[in-house]
Order: sequence, then structure tokens, then C-alpha cells
Amino acid sequence: MAARDQALLWVLFDTGISVCKVCALCVSDLDRKTGTLRVRGKGGKERQMVLGATCLGYLLSALDQACATPGTRAMRKRTGTDPLFCTERGRPLTKNSLALLFRRLRTRAGTDEIPISPKILRHSFALRYLQAGGTPEGLQELLAYEGMAPVRQYQRWYDQVLHDQVQKGTEEG
Repeated sequence: MAARDQALLWVLFDTGISVCKVCALCVSDLDRKTGTLRVRGKGGKERQMVLGATCLGYLLSALDQACATPGTRAMRKRTGTDPLFCTERGRPLTKNSLALLFRRLRTRAGTDEIPISPKILRHSFALRYLQAGGTPEGLQELLAYEGMAPVRQYQRWYDQVLHDQVQKGTEEG
């Protein structure tokens, strides 16, 4: 399950998709050739998320490893509508199983007091997107927000990061 966990963390970090969306992903949503992930939203809307090379590598490795492990349900599955991410018993991940996974990861890392969660990875994606020159409208579309209020919050955080960097540069200079 370590390979699955790494792939899952990378997908959350690299795409910023929500817990509900990552739990709903199917094997057929991944285009291995183009490195894109089809994410379904409200009202049947679909969007394509481009995966970075590292993320895609971890995801392909986890899928190949799951399909090659003798005696597992994953070996028999891994076709079109099968879940992209499964529990050890071969069931689709749920919000609850993802919360339990993050709790185990925090405990293993010795960071029980630090609130590491899928939401933090979503926030990280949003800030990195803005730092890379992305537009608020583009972020709204990528994160499938209906309004601009959440995007404005990310913009405020980004502005604060810039302000802090300028302050630090002024103090050092």
C-alpha cells in the first residue's frame, strides 16, 4: 500500500482536487499516454488535469505494482470503471478511509499535532499555481469553484507571501 499512498499524495498535491473527486476517480480516467487525469464535477462537467512527470511516475508505478501482486483483488481488477485508488480489500477509497490514511501517515511521521490533510495539499496546489503566474480565473476553473470567494482567499494568502518576501529582502539588504 506504500506505493498507492505515495501516488495518492502526489495526485492530491499535483492537481489540488478534492477528497470527493479523488475517491471517485476510475482507472479509465487516467490517460497513460498524455499524462492527464479526467476529473468529473457537478452537473457532469469534466476537466482534464495534467499530471507532472513525478506524479505520473508514482501513479503508474502504483498501478503496475497493484496489478502485478499475486493474490490481490487489484490483480484481477484495474480495468475501465474500477477505482483508481482502492483500500487493501480492493474497495474504492472513501472520505473516511482517506481521513484514516492521513491520520496513520501523521502518526508514522511523528507529526500528530500538525494538521496535515488533503485540504493542505489543495491549498498548496493553489498557492503554487498563483506563484507560477496562474490567473485567478484559471485557478477557479481548475479547482471547480462556482464563485470567486475561495480564489480571493488564495490570492490574499499569495499577496501575504509576496509581502513577507519583500519585507525579508528589505531587512537583509
